[in-house]
Amino acid sequence: MHRRTFLQGMTASGVAALSPAAFASAPLTLRQKAARMLLMGFIGDNTATDGAAAIAGHLEEGRIGGVLFLRHNVRSREGVEGLTRQFGAIAPDAWMAVDQEGGAVQRLSSDLGYSPIPRAYVISEEQSVDEARLLYSEAAAEFRAAGFNLNLAPVADVQDDENGVIGRWGRGYGVDGERIADYAGAFIEAFESEGAACAIKHFPGHGRSSGDSHHGFVDISESWSDAELDPFRRLIDAGQAHLIMGGHLTHTGLDPAGNPVTFSHPILTDLLRGQMGYQGALVTDDLDMGAIRENYNQREAVIRSIQAGNDMIMMSNSAEPDPNLPVRFADWIEDAIAAGELTEARIDESVARLTALRQREL
Repeated sequence: MHRRTFLQGMTASGVAALSPAAFASAPLTLRQKAARMLLMGFIGDNTATDGAAAIAGHLEEGRIGGVLFLRHNVRSREGVEGLTRQFGAIAPDAWMAVDQEGGAVQRLSSDLGYSPIPRAYVISEEQSVDEARLLYSEAAAEFRAAGFNLNLAPVADVQDDENGVIGRWGRGYGVDGERIADYAGAFIEAFESEGAACAIKHFPGHGRSSGDSHHGFVDISESWSDAELDPFRRLIDAGQAHLIMGGHLTHTGLDPAGNPVTFSHPILTDLLRGQMGYQGALVTDDLDMGAIRENYNQREAVIRSIQAGNDMIMMSNSAEPDPNLPVRFADWIEDAIAAGELTEARIDESVARLTALRQREL
Protein backbone atom coordinates (compact mmCIF):
# COMPACT_ATOMS: atom_id res chain seq x y z
CA MET A 1 0.00 0.00 0.00
CA HIS A 2 1.48 3.32 -1.06
CA ARG A 3 1.27 6.38 1.17
CA ARG A 4 -1.27 7.97 -1.20
CA THR A 5 -3.61 5.06 -0.62
CA PHE A 6 -3.10 5.35 3.10
CA LEU A 7 -3.92 9.03 3.11
CA GLN A 8 -7.21 8.41 1.37
CA GLY A 9 -8.63 6.47 4.27
CA MET A 10 -7.64 3.78 6.71
CA THR A 11 -4.93 1.14 6.82
CA ALA A 12 -5.94 -2.49 6.60
CA SER A 13 -5.79 -2.62 10.40
CA GLY A 14 -8.19 0.29 10.75
CA VAL A 15 -5.68 2.88 11.97
CA ALA A 16 -6.95 6.29 10.95
CA ALA A 17 -5.11 8.21 8.26
CA LEU A 18 -3.03 11.09 9.54
CA SER A 19 -3.95 14.67 8.85
CA PRO A 20 -1.35 17.37 8.28
CA ALA A 21 -3.55 19.52 10.50
CA ALA A 22 -2.32 17.40 13.41
CA PHE A 23 1.06 19.04 12.94
CA ALA A 24 -0.10 22.61 12.43
CA SER A 25 1.96 25.24 14.20
CA ALA A 26 -0.53 25.91 16.99
CA PRO A 27 1.23 27.12 20.15
CA LEU A 28 2.18 24.27 22.46
CA THR A 29 2.73 24.39 26.18
CA LEU A 30 6.08 23.22 27.48
CA ARG A 31 4.50 20.00 28.75
CA GLN A 32 2.96 19.34 25.33
CA LYS A 33 6.36 19.84 23.74
CA ALA A 34 7.93 17.44 26.22
CA ALA A 35 5.24 14.85 25.45
CA ARG A 36 6.15 14.82 21.76
CA MET A 37 9.67 13.77 22.70
CA LEU A 38 8.66 10.66 24.68
CA LEU A 39 8.46 7.27 23.00
CA MET A 40 7.20 5.01 25.78
CA GLY A 41 6.77 1.27 26.16
CA PHE A 42 4.43 -0.73 28.36
CA ILE A 43 3.71 -4.17 29.75
CA GLY A 44 0.90 -5.99 27.96
CA ASP A 45 0.17 -7.83 24.74
CA ASN A 46 -3.51 -7.05 24.17
CA THR A 47 -6.04 -4.29 24.74
CA ALA A 48 -7.41 -5.84 27.94
CA THR A 49 -4.17 -5.34 29.91
CA ASP A 50 -3.54 -2.62 32.49
CA GLY A 51 -0.47 -1.48 30.58
CA ALA A 52 -2.47 -0.93 27.42
CA ALA A 53 -5.09 1.01 29.36
CA ALA A 54 -2.39 3.26 30.79
CA ILE A 55 -0.98 3.96 27.33
CA ALA A 56 -4.46 4.68 25.99
CA GLY A 57 -4.99 7.19 28.79
CA HIS A 58 -1.68 8.95 28.12
CA LEU A 59 -2.48 9.17 24.41
CA GLU A 60 -5.92 10.61 25.16
CA GLU A 61 -4.34 13.26 27.39
CA GLY A 62 -1.51 13.99 24.93
CA ARG A 63 1.23 13.02 27.38
CA ILE A 64 3.35 10.88 25.03
CA GLY A 65 4.50 11.20 21.44
CA GLY A 66 4.48 7.52 20.61
CA VAL A 67 4.35 3.92 21.76
CA LEU A 68 7.27 1.50 21.82
CA PHE A 69 6.52 -2.19 21.23
CA LEU A 70 9.05 -4.75 22.43
CA ARG A 71 9.09 -8.52 22.09
CA HIS A 72 6.90 -9.00 25.15
CA ASN A 73 4.18 -6.83 23.55
CA VAL A 74 4.01 -8.91 20.39
CA ARG A 75 2.66 -12.34 21.35
CA SER A 76 -0.09 -12.70 18.78
CA ARG A 77 -1.14 -11.00 15.57
CA GLU A 78 -4.60 -10.34 16.92
CA GLY A 79 -3.19 -8.84 20.10
CA VAL A 80 -0.64 -6.50 18.56
CA GLU A 81 -2.92 -5.28 15.77
CA GLY A 82 -5.69 -4.73 18.30
CA LEU A 83 -3.31 -2.50 20.23
CA THR A 84 -2.20 -0.47 17.21
CA ARG A 85 -5.84 -0.03 16.15
CA GLN A 86 -6.81 1.18 19.60
CA PHE A 87 -3.85 3.50 20.03
CA GLY A 88 -4.04 4.80 16.47
CA ALA A 89 -7.73 5.61 16.80
CA ILE A 90 -7.02 7.66 19.92
CA ALA A 91 -3.97 9.50 18.57
CA PRO A 92 -3.53 9.19 14.81
CA ASP A 93 -0.40 11.36 14.88
CA ALA A 94 1.43 9.22 17.45
CA TRP A 95 4.38 7.01 16.60
CA MET A 96 3.86 3.24 16.70
CA ALA A 97 7.38 1.85 16.86
CA VAL A 98 8.86 -1.64 16.74
CA ASP A 99 12.07 -3.40 15.68
CA GLN A 100 11.47 -5.02 12.30
CA GLU A 101 14.95 -5.52 10.83
CA GLY A 102 14.53 -9.10 9.69
CA GLY A 103 16.27 -12.27 10.76
CA ALA A 104 16.63 -12.59 14.53
CA VAL A 105 15.24 -9.09 15.08
CA GLN A 106 11.78 -9.28 13.55
CA ARG A 107 9.08 -8.66 16.12
CA LEU A 108 6.27 -9.15 13.59
CA SER A 109 7.49 -12.68 12.97
CA SER A 110 6.52 -15.57 10.75
CA ASP A 111 5.35 -17.41 13.89
CA LEU A 112 2.55 -14.85 14.09
CA GLY A 113 1.69 -15.11 10.40
CA TYR A 114 3.83 -12.30 9.01
CA SER A 115 6.15 -12.80 6.07
CA PRO A 116 9.71 -13.73 7.05
CA ILE A 117 12.45 -11.19 6.29
CA PRO A 118 15.92 -12.70 5.84
CA ARG A 119 18.76 -11.35 7.95
CA ALA A 120 20.63 -8.40 6.46
CA TYR A 121 23.85 -10.26 5.70
CA VAL A 122 22.00 -13.00 3.81
CA ILE A 123 20.13 -10.41 1.76
CA SER A 124 23.32 -8.57 0.79
CA GLU A 125 25.00 -11.85 -0.18
CA GLU A 126 22.14 -13.37 -2.15
CA GLN A 127 20.12 -10.47 -3.57
CA SER A 128 20.84 -7.38 -5.60
CA VAL A 129 19.96 -3.98 -4.18
CA ASP A 130 16.91 -3.84 -6.46
CA GLU A 131 15.77 -7.27 -5.32
CA ALA A 132 16.26 -6.24 -1.71
CA ARG A 133 14.21 -3.10 -2.28
CA LEU A 134 11.33 -5.19 -3.64
CA LEU A 135 11.47 -7.57 -0.68
CA TYR A 136 11.55 -4.66 1.74
CA SER A 137 8.65 -2.98 -0.06
CA GLU A 138 6.49 -6.02 0.59
CA ALA A 139 7.61 -6.07 4.22
CA ALA A 140 6.87 -2.37 4.56
CA ALA A 141 3.32 -2.76 3.26
CA GLU A 142 2.72 -5.49 5.82
CA PHE A 143 4.30 -3.34 8.53
CA ARG A 144 1.98 -0.43 7.78
CA ALA A 145 -1.07 -2.67 7.51
CA ALA A 146 -0.27 -3.91 11.03
CA GLY A 147 -0.57 -0.32 12.26
CA PHE A 148 3.09 0.66 12.66
CA ASN A 149 4.74 3.82 11.32
CA LEU A 150 8.24 3.79 12.86
CA ASN A 151 10.70 0.98 12.22
CA LEU A 152 13.68 0.92 14.59
CA ALA A 153 15.88 -0.21 11.73
CA PRO A 154 17.95 -0.59 9.55
CA VAL A 155 21.36 -1.45 10.98
CA ALA A 156 24.24 0.50 9.42
CA ASP A 157 26.89 -1.21 11.56
CA VAL A 158 29.64 -3.24 9.91
CA GLN A 159 29.29 -7.01 9.92
CA ASP A 160 31.96 -8.70 12.02
CA ASP A 161 31.33 -12.37 12.77
CA GLU A 162 33.17 -12.05 16.08
CA ASN A 163 30.67 -9.49 17.33
CA GLY A 164 28.03 -11.06 19.56
CA VAL A 165 25.36 -8.40 19.10
CA ILE A 166 25.44 -7.57 15.37
CA GLY A 167 27.72 -10.05 13.62
CA ARG A 168 26.58 -13.22 15.33
CA TRP A 169 23.06 -12.71 14.05
CA GLY A 170 23.98 -11.42 10.59
CA ARG A 171 22.40 -8.04 11.28
CA GLY A 172 24.98 -6.13 9.21
CA TYR A 173 25.02 -5.87 5.41
CA GLY A 174 28.80 -6.26 5.13
CA VAL A 175 32.03 -4.42 5.84
CA ASP A 176 32.17 -1.97 2.93
CA GLY A 177 30.56 1.39 3.63
CA GLU A 178 29.13 1.79 0.15
CA ARG A 179 27.58 -1.68 0.21
CA ILE A 180 26.05 -1.12 3.65
CA ALA A 181 24.62 2.24 2.60
CA ASP A 182 23.18 0.83 -0.63
CA TYR A 183 21.23 -1.92 1.13
CA ALA A 184 20.27 0.19 4.12
CA GLY A 185 19.15 2.88 1.67
CA ALA A 186 16.94 0.36 -0.14
CA PHE A 187 15.41 -0.58 3.20
CA ILE A 188 14.70 3.07 4.01
CA GLU A 189 13.27 3.84 0.56
CA ALA A 190 10.90 0.89 0.81
CA PHE A 191 9.54 1.78 4.22
CA GLU A 192 9.33 5.51 3.55
CA SER A 193 7.39 4.87 0.35
CA GLU A 194 4.74 3.22 2.53
CA GLY A 195 4.64 6.11 4.99
CA ALA A 196 6.91 4.73 7.72
CA ALA A 197 9.99 6.36 9.22
CA CYS A 198 13.22 4.44 9.83
CA ALA A 199 15.78 4.80 12.63
CA ILE A 200 19.29 4.06 11.36
CA LYS A 201 21.42 2.44 14.07
CA HIS A 202 23.77 2.31 16.04
CA PHE A 203 25.83 5.49 15.62
CA PRO A 204 28.84 5.76 15.52
CA GLY A 205 29.13 2.00 14.95
CA HIS A 206 28.44 -1.07 17.08
CA GLY A 207 29.66 -3.73 14.66
CA ARG A 208 33.18 -4.30 15.99
CA SER A 209 32.31 -3.95 19.67
CA SER A 210 32.90 -6.76 22.14
CA GLY A 211 29.94 -6.33 24.47
CA ASP A 212 26.16 -5.99 24.67
CA SER A 213 24.76 -2.65 25.82
CA HIS A 214 21.60 -4.36 27.01
CA HIS A 215 23.69 -5.40 30.00
CA GLY A 216 26.29 -2.63 30.39
CA PHE A 217 28.28 0.04 28.60
CA VAL A 218 30.30 -1.16 25.64
CA ASP A 219 33.71 0.46 25.19
CA ILE A 220 34.58 0.76 21.49
CA SER A 221 37.66 2.97 22.02
CA GLU A 222 40.08 0.28 20.78
CA SER A 223 37.93 -1.72 18.35
CA TRP A 224 36.26 1.15 16.44
CA SER A 225 37.67 2.84 13.33
CA ASP A 226 36.66 5.88 11.26
CA ALA A 227 35.52 3.49 8.52
CA GLU A 228 32.46 2.71 10.64
CA LEU A 229 31.21 6.26 10.05
CA ASP A 230 31.19 5.73 6.29
CA PRO A 231 27.74 4.10 5.95
CA PHE A 232 26.15 6.81 8.08
CA ARG A 233 27.94 9.55 6.13
CA ARG A 234 26.83 8.08 2.79
CA LEU A 235 23.20 7.85 3.91
CA ILE A 236 23.32 11.44 5.17
CA ASP A 237 24.91 12.71 1.96
CA ALA A 238 22.31 10.81 -0.11
CA GLY A 239 19.47 12.51 1.78
CA GLN A 240 18.25 9.18 3.15
CA ALA A 241 18.98 9.72 6.85
CA HIS A 242 16.09 11.36 8.68
CA LEU A 243 16.30 9.61 12.05
CA ILE A 244 19.46 8.16 13.62
CA MET A 245 19.84 6.16 16.82
CA GLY A 246 23.00 6.33 18.89
CA GLY A 247 24.28 3.36 20.85
CA HIS A 248 24.99 2.97 24.55
CA LEU A 249 28.68 2.93 23.65
CA THR A 250 31.73 4.72 25.01
CA HIS A 251 34.71 5.98 23.01
CA THR A 252 37.29 8.06 24.82
CA GLY A 253 38.89 9.11 21.55
CA LEU A 254 35.66 10.73 20.40
CA ASP A 255 34.60 11.88 23.86
CA PRO A 256 37.56 12.17 26.25
CA ALA A 257 35.17 12.50 29.20
CA GLY A 258 34.08 8.91 28.60
CA ASN A 259 30.39 9.74 28.32
CA PRO A 260 28.26 7.12 26.57
CA VAL A 261 27.19 8.18 23.08
CA THR A 262 23.64 8.60 24.36
CA PHE A 263 24.87 11.44 26.61
CA SER A 264 27.71 12.71 24.42
CA HIS A 265 27.46 16.22 22.98
CA PRO A 266 30.89 15.81 21.29
CA ILE A 267 29.69 12.72 19.41
CA LEU A 268 26.04 13.48 18.65
CA THR A 269 26.20 17.25 18.17
CA ASP A 270 29.81 18.12 17.31
CA LEU A 271 30.62 15.05 15.20
CA LEU A 272 27.29 13.90 13.76
CA ARG A 273 25.58 17.25 13.32
CA GLY A 274 28.63 19.49 13.01
CA GLN A 275 31.28 17.58 11.08
CA MET A 276 28.98 15.20 9.20
CA GLY A 277 26.25 17.75 8.47
CA TYR A 278 23.33 15.71 9.77
CA GLN A 279 20.16 17.78 10.16
CA GLY A 280 17.58 15.14 11.00
CA ALA A 281 16.24 13.85 14.30
CA LEU A 282 18.04 11.72 16.86
CA VAL A 283 16.47 8.98 18.96
CA THR A 284 18.05 7.34 21.98
CA ASP A 285 18.26 3.62 22.37
CA ASP A 286 16.11 2.42 25.26
CA LEU A 287 17.03 4.26 28.45
CA ASP A 288 15.73 1.24 30.37
CA MET A 289 18.61 -0.92 29.12
CA GLY A 290 21.12 -2.11 31.68
CA ALA A 291 23.92 0.17 30.50
CA ILE A 292 21.88 3.23 31.48
CA ARG A 293 19.59 1.96 34.22
CA GLU A 294 22.41 0.56 36.34
CA ASN A 295 24.46 3.76 36.21
CA TYR A 296 22.00 6.68 36.14
CA ASN A 297 18.63 7.53 37.58
CA GLN A 298 15.84 8.18 35.09
CA ARG A 299 15.79 11.94 35.45
CA GLU A 300 19.53 12.21 34.90
CA ALA A 301 19.33 9.91 31.88
CA VAL A 302 16.54 11.94 30.27
CA ILE A 303 18.11 15.36 30.83
CA ARG A 304 21.58 14.28 29.76
CA SER A 305 20.14 12.68 26.61
CA ILE A 306 18.49 15.96 25.64
CA GLN A 307 21.57 18.00 26.50
CA ALA A 308 23.60 15.76 24.18
CA GLY A 309 21.28 16.49 21.26
CA ASN A 310 18.66 13.71 21.27
CA ASP A 311 15.15 14.59 20.15
CA MET A 312 13.13 11.43 20.79
CA ILE A 313 13.62 9.76 24.17
CA MET A 314 12.92 6.04 24.17
CA MET A 315 11.89 4.53 27.51
CA SER A 316 10.49 1.00 27.49
CA ASN A 317 9.23 1.43 31.08
CA SER A 318 9.63 -2.31 31.52
CA ALA A 319 12.24 -2.87 34.25
CA GLU A 320 10.18 -1.11 36.93
CA PRO A 321 6.94 -0.09 35.20
CA ASP A 322 5.64 3.30 36.26
CA PRO A 323 2.19 4.28 34.96
CA ASN A 324 2.96 7.92 35.81
CA LEU A 325 6.23 8.08 33.86
CA PRO A 326 4.97 10.64 31.28
CA VAL A 327 3.95 13.03 34.05
CA ARG A 328 7.35 12.71 35.72
CA PHE A 329 9.05 13.08 32.31
CA ALA A 330 7.40 16.46 31.76
CA ASP A 331 8.19 17.45 35.35
CA TRP A 332 11.88 16.67 34.83
CA ILE A 333 12.04 18.86 31.74
CA GLU A 334 10.21 21.72 33.41
CA ASP A 335 12.48 21.49 36.44
CA ALA A 336 15.61 21.28 34.29
CA ILE A 337 14.64 24.44 32.45
CA ALA A 338 13.91 26.22 35.73
CA ALA A 339 17.32 25.11 37.03
CA GLY A 340 19.15 26.28 33.91
CA GLU A 341 20.10 22.73 32.81
CA LEU A 342 18.05 23.08 29.62
CA THR A 343 16.37 25.87 27.71
CA GLU A 344 12.95 25.85 26.13
CA ALA A 345 14.65 26.80 22.87
CA ARG A 346 16.50 23.47 23.01
CA ILE A 347 13.17 21.65 23.43
CA ASP A 348 11.75 23.64 20.52
CA GLU A 349 14.59 22.35 18.32
CA SER A 350 13.60 18.77 19.06
CA VAL A 351 9.91 19.41 18.49
CA ALA A 352 10.69 21.01 15.13
CA ARG A 353 12.84 18.07 14.02
CA LEU A 354 10.23 15.53 15.10
CA THR A 355 7.46 17.46 13.38
CA ALA A 356 9.50 17.58 10.17
CA LEU A 357 10.12 13.84 10.44
CA ARG A 358 6.44 13.07 10.83
CA GLN A 359 5.41 15.38 8.02
CA ARG A 360 7.72 13.47 5.67
CA GLU A 361 5.46 10.45 6.03
CA LEU A 362 2.13 12.25 5.60
